[in-house]
Amino acid sequence: MSNPSVRRNATRLDSPPGAAPPLLRVSILAELPALLREMGQDPDRLFGELGLEPRLFADPENHIPFRAVGNLLRHCVIRTGCAHLGLLLGQRGGAVTLGQIGLLVRNSPDVGSALRGLISHLHHHDQGAVPGLTVEGGTALLSYAIYEPEVPASDQIYAAAMAITLRIMQELCGPHWRPSKVWLPFRKPRDTAPFVSFFRTRLRFDTAQGALAFPASCLKQTLRNTDHEIRQRIETLLDNREPTALVTRVRRALRAMLASPQLSEEDLARRLCMSRRTLIRQLKQEGTSFHILLRDVRSDAACVMLRHTDSPVEHIATELGYASASSFTRAFRHWTGQTPAAWRRLNAAGTPDD
Repeated sequence: MSNPSVRRNATRLDSPPGAAPPLLRVSILAELPALLREMGQDPDRLFGELGLEPRLFADPENHIPFRAVGNLLRHCVIRTGCAHLGLLLGQRGGAVTLGQIGLLVRNSPDVGSALRGLISHLHHHDQGAVPGLTVEGGTALLSYAIYEPEVPASDQIYAAAMAITLRIMQELCGPHWRPSKVWLPFRKPRDTAPFVSFFRTRLRFDTAQGALAFPASCLKQTLRNTDHEIRQRIETLLDNREPTALVTRVRRALRAMLASPQLSEEDLARRLCMSRRTLIRQLKQEGTSFHILLRDVRSDAACVMLRHTDSPVEHIATELGYASASSFTRAFRHWTGQTPAAWRRLNAAGTPDD
């Protein structure tokens, strides 16, 4: 793998498609050298095997291509033999992992505002995935979904992300806070004990996205010792950064909205705070359309679930917003020339332990 340059604050994280790969702030990866040493590994040597400069991990404000993160974590798992390395890494994180966004979160008036601020601005920290917050009945679902296709070691990235998310929620709601359920979008590992020990709640594997489920009443919890002026200054800084390209915004929004059975141009335009006509016109100017982007996002998500989970085709169809397994199968055959079952037999990845 090529050696990524060390990128500082001047790097634009929201590059248009084709201009640059999605990036991730080093942040939690700055904890990786210490974790590797605890496992008896020489981090400098391990990084060198991938052509990575150790100094890249010395500053959490440096940036690294999202796909390179997957390659790095996969290599670390192989070298250490630890199938839950991502989980261990994520446990060392929290709001501080998100830099300025973490400050915004900690200085919000309540939990709901904190999470909405995180979701609105996470693309400044992580360009390879999209967060979401939905409330249905009395349950809130705080989610994280990778939308960069075919990222290596996505199970490790998801495990780290969900561990960091839990730590953030404990900072907001108290150290003993626990979700009612955790969704993990990869096959159930042979040894689930590390996950059970850390999350201490019901675990659901083979899902379409990572998520924490918890009572919606938590969103109303007031936060103490917050500074409104700090929050305003950070919001201004983040809002004034160069805007994200429309196609990238659309892809992120579509990934977060996939499970909706009534996903339409109107729904997307409403989420992006623009008119349907403006959305159609601007996408046309960029040489694409709502239907093309929706097809691409659905195709990528379908392949990820078929490759990395044992979720039944019927469930995948529902997660992607199809009315039935047969309609999903027809669409998938059109994309790939194969049925979902045939494609899975040829492309399924191993378990996290393999």
